[in-house]
Amino acid sequence: MTTGLELGWLDGTILLTYVVTLASIGWWAAHKTAKTTEDYFLASRSIHWLVTTASFFATCTSALTFVGTPAEGYSSDYRYVLSNGGDILACFMIAGFFIPHFQKLRVTSIYEAVERRFGRDARTLCSFYFLLTRTLASTVRVVAIAKVLEVVTGGALTFNQCMFAVVGAILLYTTMGGGRAIAWTDLMQFILLYGGAAVALVYIVQQVPGGLSGILEAGKHAVKPDGTVYNKFNFLEMAKPENIALLGLMTVWGFFNSSAVYGTDQDMVQRLLACNDPKKARWSLLIWGLAGIPITMLFLTIGVGLYAYVQTHPQLIAGMTDNDHIFPRFILTTMPHGLRGLMFAAIAAAAMGSADSALASLATVFVMDFYKPFWGKNCTEEQIVKVSKQSFVAFGVLFIVFGLTLRQLDSLLWLAFKLISFTYGPLLGLFSVAILTDWNVNARKVIPVMVLYSVVSFTIAMFAWHFATQPGAMGFWVDLHKTYWRFWIIGGALIVPAWAWLIKEPGSAAPQPA
Repeated sequence: MTTGLELGWLDGTILLTYVVTLASIGWWAAHKTAKTTEDYFLASRSIHWLVTTASFFATCTSALTFVGTPAEGYSSDYRYVLSNGGDILACFMIAGFFIPHFQKLRVTSIYEAVERRFGRDARTLCSFYFLLTRTLASTVRVVAIAKVLEVVTGGALTFNQCMFAVVGAILLYTTMGGGRAIAWTDLMQFILLYGGAAVALVYIVQQVPGGLSGILEAGKHAVKPDGTVYNKFNFLEMAKPENIALLGLMTVWGFFNSSAVYGTDQDMVQRLLACNDPKKARWSLLIWGLAGIPITMLFLTIGVGLYAYVQTHPQLIAGMTDNDHIFPRFILTTMPHGLRGLMFAAIAAAAMGSADSALASLATVFVMDFYKPFWGKNCTEEQIVKVSKQSFVAFGVLFIVFGLTLRQLDSLLWLAFKLISFTYGPLLGLFSVAILTDWNVNARKVIPVMVLYSVVSFTIAMFAWHFATQPGAMGFWVDLHKTYWRFWIIGGALIVPAWAWLIKEPGSAAPQPA
């Protein structure tokens, strides 16, 4: 099997065109000089809603989706899609309550909305939670694309070199053009990402003996590494009494996880706040929620198709130790020139479409919630914008540092979810109290509970990981590590409001300042 990088002139042309287009958009956006932070981060809230929708899709769909979800379909089945029911409910809840609240306050950082209810200390904690968690979770996304590039080049580029190349390319256009450049590059990346996925599935069907029928037959008689035969398409399997609990957990987890991500994560909300039509910005979120199931099914089916292909072409997985490599290997060794370049561009688009927005949101929160109120009180807007650009670069460096640490970790798709479980649950709980209630609550009595929950849940999770990875591990710790880690985000989202209700004082919360 070929392992080196084999790109023809057509592949190179496609990739070069992609890079030049990104740089051109960044240059164009940079010439629309941003004089305020609102203009730099949110493009003065002037982005058309269709572009906003595409940008939001690109933000939500990372290289983890493009690489990790097919790996999930290849090695497992369709149960990952079970969380989408809760995801749809979350989109309706956030679009109906959270987004209108942020738009009414015209905040740049959504954590300002927490300060309006609970004061500066609460805002600082929420912002710190976001900075820590999003930096780590987004680093996982960059690691995914760097691992793909390492495989694609057959080792010609080391992992470290791939990390520098990916982050450097993202910084090239994000730092120059800010939110305006990100929105418009995301539109192009959206087209590449989903167009590439559709093309890949069609090509895989053509390569499997028997086409779609061959894929269905292989999926119905799939074999696990331990020799167990199972049906990847047995969707009714989850309706059996013994699986109802897992189905319920996946749905509830999907609701709380998505509510936390879409409603308390600056990375996601910032795309919607830049829209020029508040109502249609909410529609962007609803469209994503309704499209979630077919999108997930698309990428899982790519993985199932690859499983069917491997049954007659086992050389594809020779020496493979990481399921995340299955799709990149197929692209590299099987697809013809032209398609190969298109797919590499699509994977790059998946990585950059999520990582660029992450850099923007991290810089936004740092500047608006830390630098501006603590160190930049006397700075002009032009000086703050300059610091904002420097913040992009600083977080890019952090991506590289953390990425070099996380390079050996597998199962990247689920790792990204686990990283947010310890902080986003308490965040959702506090935001829910701030937006959905008028309780008169002293934030100084809530903040310690949030921190304590994060510390305790993380500590227990580490114990679970330690005991579950020991030889012969079984029982409680294995179940907690592999399945019931989802309770961490659910628990945080419920405990914080419950505590706030217990300690609420008579009367309603004080009116919010204008």
